[in-house]
Amino acid sequence: MSTTGAPPHPAPPPGPGYGYDVHRIDPRAPGRIGEGAPPQGRRRRPWLRWVLVGLSFLALALSALALYFLVILPLGAGTSLVAFTAALVPVAIVLLAVWWLDRYTPQPRLSLVYAFAWGAIGSVALTFVIGGAFTTWISPSEPDELTATFLGAVVQAPVVEEAMKSAGLLGLLIWGRRYIAGPLDGVVYAALIAGGFAFTENILYFGQSFHQAQAAGEVAVFWQTFFLRGILSPFAHVSFTALCGLGLGLAAERRSLMLYFGLGIGGLSLGMVLHALWNGSTFFLPVDPEDPLAGFLRYYASVQVPIFLLLVAIVLFLRLREKRILRRQLSEYGRSGWFAPSEVTMLVSMRRRRRAEKWAARYGAVSRIAMRDLIRASVALGMERHSVLFARPTRLTRERERELLETITADRRLLGSLTAPVVRR
Repeated sequence: MSTTGAPPHPAPPPGPGYGYDVHRIDPRAPGRIGEGAPPQGRRRRPWLRWVLVGLSFLALALSALALYFLVILPLGAGTSLVAFTAALVPVAIVLLAVWWLDRYTPQPRLSLVYAFAWGAIGSVALTFVIGGAFTTWISPSEPDELTATFLGAVVQAPVVEEAMKSAGLLGLLIWGRRYIAGPLDGVVYAALIAGGFAFTENILYFGQSFHQAQAAGEVAVFWQTFFLRGILSPFAHVSFTALCGLGLGLAAERRSLMLYFGLGIGGLSLGMVLHALWNGSTFFLPVDPEDPLAGFLRYYASVQVPIFLLLVAIVLFLRLREKRILRRQLSEYGRSGWFAPSEVTMLVSMRRRRRAEKWAARYGAVSRIAMRDLIRASVALGMERHSVLFARPTRLTRERERELLETITADRRLLGSLTAPVVRR
């Protein structure tokens, strides 16, 4: 085994609380809530969670089949292929942005897949089921064509679509608060759900536009739709749903039932308003027959772009906030003896994390996996502690901290056994 090169972080400290008894100073100090035997209480049933997960994905699979046979298949094989290919462009942009946001405090992959699947399948299927009935309910007895179109685009679509997308966020909260533990988590999951919804919706819009282009013998109809939906507005649905995710994430961070209702409904309502503003622009903007896009582009630049830039600024602030939180909480664990100062520096820096994984990879794939697992567990530990500080520690938070600390300890031992030289020189 190679002995050249030093690890990017020092050996682990002798043990938690090394140097002084931090627990005598702060009864809620790091490691305190994980001490001792677990309290007696209701036994956990992990199999029940996996059964619910399996049933959820089965329901999504059945919904996907229904959407394919009832909605996608009637478009025709050629049209569906063209629409699907075109829809890959905006969803790729969204997924790239989500990857960048999520990589600092990565979420479980299964929950990320669920979020996208719910948006692309579950929320779309429920929108088809509920949307028509809702439009009938809000419409007058004999609406004219313009009234029906207006109510469908400006009232029904924002209310039903945003409610169905946000239902996926509620599902994640029901499964476990660890999935949405802060505002950036809520934004990440909301963006995936919205990106999935927009992906399916774009397939339908691009397919219909392609049919119109074929009927008119003019391809400009299709390219105009692709430009408006695929290039100018890939983040439209993301912006609307992210507000609900942001509200639920803030409430989850503070573990407040009142905030769940207040911020969740507030974010959902604001998302509906922005959605209605976006859809309603086509009814209020003046149209120049010689240049029909000019009015919309002026509205887009003066209204939608500033709103989008404001949301981007909020997300960037949340990303920087997570870095400060992680440094502060892991430093607390460091003062208790769990991490060395250089380890904290490594864990809060994406560049240093990559260097640590690269160093571990020199000793084999298992060593690299252990380093990656140690980094993820340490990041989750810091974010969990930040959330615990807003509320009274519970049995679940004690178990979660104990689980993460045990994972970190096991990964340390594995790394030590794999990277220690066999023969000292």
